[in-house]
Amino acid sequence: MSEVQCVTCGQPGESITDQLFMGKLETEIKAKVCKPCWKKWESMRVMVINEYQVNLGDESGRELVKNQMKAFLKIGAQADTSKLDQNYRPQP
Repeated sequence: MSEVQCVTCGQPGESITDQLFMGKLETEIKAKVCKPCWKKWESMRVMVINEYQVNLGDESGRELVKNQMKAFLKIGAQADTSKLDQNYRPQP
């Protein structure tokens, strides 16, 4: 088992061995994020998709999820998560 110094939790942890199917971003994630933090993101991803009512068939929806992922894992610019914090529902 190899370890990685996780930028998300700041602790050394088990590296991700699963295929993420994310292209070049996958390499960065595997080098900087531990497996437990990735599992936390997988749970959070469901909440992001539901709270923002994301259409993953639309490029802008996929981009929103990717930006939220980068912010959650602390590998990119911070994203606005206030909608998640407030249980936000967009107006129809």
